[in-house]
Amino acid sequence: MIKFFRKIRYDLMDKNKTGKYLKYAIGEIILVVIGILIALSINNWSSLNKEKGILLNHLQTIKENLKNDESQLLEMREFRMKSAEMSTRIIDQYKSGIIEDQADFLETFMSIASERKFDSDQSGFQRIKSTSMFDSEELSVIREKILDYNKVVEATNFMEFRQNSQTEKLESELWSEGFYDEAWSEFRIFSNPKKYNNSKDKVDFYKLIEKHGEVKGILLRNEFFVIFVIKQYDKIIEKGKELRNEIDNYIKKK
Repeated sequence: MIKFFRKIRYDLMDKNKTGKYLKYAIGEIILVVIGILIALSINNWSSLNKEKGILLNHLQTIKENLKNDESQLLEMREFRMKSAEMSTRIIDQYKSGIIEDQADFLETFMSIASERKFDSDQSGFQRIKSTSMFDSEELSVIREKILDYNKVVEATNFMEFRQNSQTEKLESELWSEGFYDEAWSEFRIFSNPKKYNNSKDKVDFYKLIEKHGEVKGILLRNEFFVIFVIKQYDKIIEKGKELRNEIDNYIKKK
């Protein structure tokens, strides 16, 4: 093709047809420019399609993250509910003047002291933020839903942090007051009954709670705290469903 155009130029120059040559040269330049523009358009189209593919993959990752978050929240919700019910039972037993089941008390106390918290999977959010399309107008609703979701997650994490910090503080005070020195044998039996169940040491947990007021503080805070944190868990689940629905709507349009 190049040889063909070159031959035309030489023929026009040989025949001294300057005007026709200039028109031809201009036409050839226009063809070259059009070719470059077409090549750029194809390249841009290819890059855009590649970017859209990456974006859709990240959106699918976010949906999986949200499902994992929901599963974790439902598990945490069940754990918190059980912990609150056990706290209420121990408090009621204490008010009645006797701790009926020491194993109940130990399980309740250890579940509270374990300081569990919700850990949201943010990998999809981090990936999508790195794409050039994330700030586009067409993703404005999804961006808003992501922001709403993470606001609730952050508020919940702060609430859990405050609760865990206070429980840790009260537990530290129990250590310094000798609570564990008095109850250590029962905690050993609870943690490893096969090895330590032959221990003859018995602990009167009613008297122990009466002596160490921090235990009542831990139980009461847990009973009170669960009401509010479960509302937060439910709110996160709701926001997650809203975000998943918006992602599904966006994907369907593509």
